[in-house]
Amino acid sequence: MIELQTMNEIPIYTIIKIEAEEAEIPMLTFYVKEDSMDEPEEISMEELTAYDRNLGIGDQVIIGPDETLFPLDMAENLGMFDEIDPLSQISETDPRQWQMEWMDNYMDALEELEDSTTRE
Repeated sequence: MIELQTMNEIPIYTIIKIEAEEAEIPMLTFYVKEDSMDEPEEISMEELTAYDRNLGIGDQVIIGPDETLFPLDMAENLGMFDEIDPLSQISETDPRQWQMEWMDNYMDALEELEDSTTRE
């Protein structure tokens, strides 16, 4: 049986430092630290994605399945803390189904984020 991930089992990190990278595509390196870790972990992601997710120093984040950072509220909206393993619910006949479900959840989260920024 696959062990299900819950919020308590997913490590939550704090962003302690952000640096710009020299690259063709604008990239940022995030230094994140979990309370029990001695050395910060480095996560590199596109600058545009980081700005879309509104990431800043001091924010609490998780490392997503694509090895990028997600703020806790977005991760929750995308179902990353759900107790049911989403992959176990997908029919094996259509391997693209999980991609479509993930994209639907992602678009919903972006709409919520856009709504919350236009209300302010």
